[in-house]
Amino acid sequence: MENNMPGVYIIILNYKKWEEVVECLESVFRSAYDNYSVIVIDNFSQNRSLEYLMRWADDSSNPNNSLSSSRQNIKPVPYKYFHSDELSRGMEASMFARLNFVQNDTNKGFAGGINVVLKKLLNEDAYIWLLNPDMVVEETTLSGLVVFAEKISPRSIIGSVIKYYDAPQKVHLYAGGKINFNSATVEFIEKKSDIPELDYISGGSLFTSVRSFNEVGLFPENYFLYWEETDWCYRAKQAGYQLQVCETAVCYDKVSTTIGKSFLADYYYTRNGLLFLSKYKKTKVAMALFFVTLRFIKRIVTGQWKRAWGVYKGMLAFLKNDRHEHK
Repeated sequence: MENNMPGVYIIILNYKKWEEVVECLESVFRSAYDNYSVIVIDNFSQNRSLEYLMRWADDSSNPNNSLSSSRQNIKPVPYKYFHSDELSRGMEASMFARLNFVQNDTNKGFAGGINVVLKKLLNEDAYIWLLNPDMVVEETTLSGLVVFAEKISPRSIIGSVIKYYDAPQKVHLYAGGKINFNSATVEFIEKKSDIPELDYISGGSLFTSVRSFNEVGLFPENYFLYWEETDWCYRAKQAGYQLQVCETAVCYDKVSTTIGKSFLADYYYTRNGLLFLSKYKKTKVAMALFFVTLRFIKRIVTGQWKRAWGVYKGMLAFLKNDRHEHK
């Protein structure tokens, strides 16, 4: 990366949704800001995701014209491929190219998948931008984040204004959400006036300096899916970090195309919310279990059998201190 402006490492974690990553990359590589390196991590998809993505990077024909842009076709894009084992054997961050593909040989979950790369960047004087594979960004999103970050305290975690991909005029959330410690749930910040209530920045678009991960630590890996960034941001706030929203940085979210509303979503959301409370607010666990029971009953009454089973199994896993991952 160049030295005359802050460098940014953009980290995208893929699990079986390489088609979504293509559109995400198409938008990222049209960014007006130019000093960045993209690292796509495949979390053991077993569907040849990185092979297809490398073909996309090589192919300069048939550009994606669905994205309105005055910039030239971005492909071909030079890239490097790494197995996760290479990263653990002393590889330097300077070896990363403009576009990089990293193959994990197991599904390490959200935190475990991302931490593989974060560990290699801890000595860098740069920014990190975590971006979900189902996000599409504007040409000015990255530049907006960098300009905003340079004007505020370096001990800040920044989120974007996230709008619906299918309804681009409608705000999905302002950067993240707030925690309900009584029910072990989170609620998105959907109103601009509620931004001061932010308890966490969504991992769908989380921008901060590398310094943050040195001071706060890496993402906790015991959750596997959901609540990781909530835990990390909560720890950061306790250490004096500020949670900020860059209103000039807009992302368009396809809203959980990877897992959606399913058994797994309810399982991890339920189990991990209770794990979070047991770590930070133990006195609230009993009340949260009551609300989890109500959520289970609601799923039953509304005929959402698989999701009800997910809530039940998640609660049971917490009570049994079960760390088995339902992958």
